[in-house]
Amino acid sequence: MGKVISVRINKNLEEIVKRYSKEREADTDQSEIIRDLINNGSLYLAIKGYATGKYSIGKAAYLSNLPLSEFMDLIMEFGIKSKISKEDLLEGYENLKRIF
Repeated sequence: MGKVISVRINKNLEEIVKRYSKEREADTDQSEIIRDLINNGSLYLAIKGYATGKYSIGKAAYLSNLPLSEFMDLIMEFGIKSKISKEDLLEGYENLKRIF
C-alpha cells in the first residue's frame, strides 16, 4: 500500500479526471486515474526533457523510474533519435578495447 498524500486540484484538473473517468471502465476509481495521469505525466516530462537535450538518456530514465533499456525502447517507439554522436560511439568502443 502506498503513502496517502492530500492534494488540492483546480477545476481544470478536476475536469480532466472526470473526462478520463468516463473513458475508463465503471469500476475504475478516481485515485487510480490520478495515479495513471501522474505516472504518464512523468514519462512525458522525461521524454520531452531528453528530446530537447535537457536530460541525458540516463537521467531521463531515472526520472521516469524506468530501466534504461525500457526507456530506450520507449523513445524509439516515439521516433525520437539518439543524441549519441558517431564520435561518442567510436570513443566508447576504443575505451572498451583498452579494458578488455
